[in-house]
Amino acid sequence: MLTRRPSSCSIVLLTQCILKCRMCEMWKSPAQASSITTEDWKSFIDSLEGVLDGSKEIVFSGGEPLLKKDILELVRFGTDKGFKTLMPSNGYLIDEEMAKRIADSGLKEMFISLDSINPDTHDFLRGTKGSYDRVMKAFDNLQRFCPDLRVGIITVISGVNYKEIGELSVWIKNNSFLSGVYFQAIAKPFFSQAGDDWYLNPAYQLLWPEKIQEVHSALDALIRLRNQGYPIHNFPLQLEIFKTYFNDPSKRARKAPCYAGDYVINVNPQGDISLCCFMKPIGNIKNDNIKELWNSAAARESRDAMHCCQLNCNNMVNCFFKEEEEK
Repeated sequence: MLTRRPSSCSIVLLTQCILKCRMCEMWKSPAQASSITTEDWKSFIDSLEGVLDGSKEIVFSGGEPLLKKDILELVRFGTDKGFKTLMPSNGYLIDEEMAKRIADSGLKEMFISLDSINPDTHDFLRGTKGSYDRVMKAFDNLQRFCPDLRVGIITVISGVNYKEIGELSVWIKNNSFLSGVYFQAIAKPFFSQAGDDWYLNPAYQLLWPEKIQEVHSALDALIRLRNQGYPIHNFPLQLEIFKTYFNDPSKRARKAPCYAGDYVINVNPQGDISLCCFMKPIGNIKNDNIKELWNSAAARESRDAMHCCQLNCNNMVNCFFKEEEEK
């Protein structure tokens, strides 16, 4: 029996980054050599034709994806194939020249990380002095040179910035160049060796809010703003689920099983293909046909495990959220 076709492919091209974010430890990892060439990536993107359905999204991610020299060449290739091309970025490298190159690539949508409109808060969370100023310059350059690019913001709600997310939402509404903001709840830092009780670890405790009721109030304020038409991309139900998650991150926050493996393909810098980036790969872009792999026994086994998974991983709490699955 054939599985429904996927709608999205997330390609992590590299793990290097410029910033030293407190909610991600990828920057601490040594650079990983990869044998995957530009032509290998193009061949894989080409193979996604007739496989991706619906929104047909390819997300070019990292680390900081703009550090990869051929990234915009790959974006151009994907765009020319008719895929909706997206990219998250910390904005640090987007000067005038980079903005012009982004425009030439045909990239459809970009999400810039911004955790507060207070420069000190953003710089603290991103671990790099001046990162806020670089984000503001990136916005200016994208507005000037990328008129067709949809630009949004991703904000991670943590114990450091939860009191400032309402003000940030108002600021975004007043900057019509931006499409809006997608909030995420702080989760176990990427690439950290912490266990599931990471939020109790003194090394990360500053990221976890002490006064949970204040976080609830901040989330209730976001729900009211969204209902008033503010450009907050989260469903109200997802913001309610954030409250459940902050109450007790050890308990399952969502009622619905994880269906990400039913419509998302993940690929890492070595070309390994997985349906869940926290599970073992089911193949590799050099050796496997993606259409056959999507309907393989290995894929079915991975999906079955995901449907039964009870973890509050970053993907489950923050990503691949479909409101109708919770009802």
